[in-house]
Amino acid sequence: DIVTVKVYLDYLQIEYDTIEVNPLDKKEIKFSTTKKVPIASLDGQIIEDSNNIIDFISSTLLKSSTRTVVPSKFLPADTAHWQEWSEKKLAVMLYPNITRSFPESWECFEYSNHVSTWNYPQRMSVRLAGPIAMFFANGKIKKKYGIVDERKELQEVVNVWCDALKGQQFLHGNDISLPDLLVFGVLKSIEGLTTFNVLMKENSVLREWYERVSKQTISMATVMK
Repeated sequence: DIVTVKVYLDYLQIEYDTIEVNPLDKKEIKFSTTKKVPIASLDGQIIEDSNNIIDFISSTLLKSSTRTVVPSKFLPADTAHWQEWSEKKLAVMLYPNITRSFPESWECFEYSNHVSTWNYPQRMSVRLAGPIAMFFANGKIKKKYGIVDERKELQEVVNVWCDALKGQQFLHGNDISLPDLLVFGVLKSIEGLTTFNVLMKENSVLREWYERVSKQTISMATVMK
């Protein structure tokens, strides 16, 4: 998830630039064989897939962070577990929730109105075609993952994370760690959408944790999305 990568770079206070990829023609990443985002240019290397990008940052760029203090236990032993959980459990539940109705699908593409690198026809094409495609793919995605009640099942997944917090400020106590950023990034990708608002309203533990993590990330803005 591109937002998770950005959150990680923001936390480490590593500057980056972003390029918005048109989901219809993907001409911005025509050099890629997979045509999937995110793609990052880091230290002269082209790296595809968010997990590969995050692993590269952890193994290579962490030492170049300008952040004054990075907690000693920032990369705990359970990082891989939560990295997989955030991708295969939490992120999977978001799509059927943010596309459960056409108005909610429409919300997802509001951003296209503000992409300055696209011309007006491009913005309008994405604005109109995107929500339609996402809305009609909802049933296919639910069937693929065996999802019946997307709202209820999302809450159940979120509760796994909230239970793991065990009443602490962050997953491993008073100091933030990479798993916090990974889960935060997935949720931030839907910030402002109806699903996000419902989650935060109905789960105070999640909301308070989210607000604490948010305060520790500083938006900076060389990741291609």
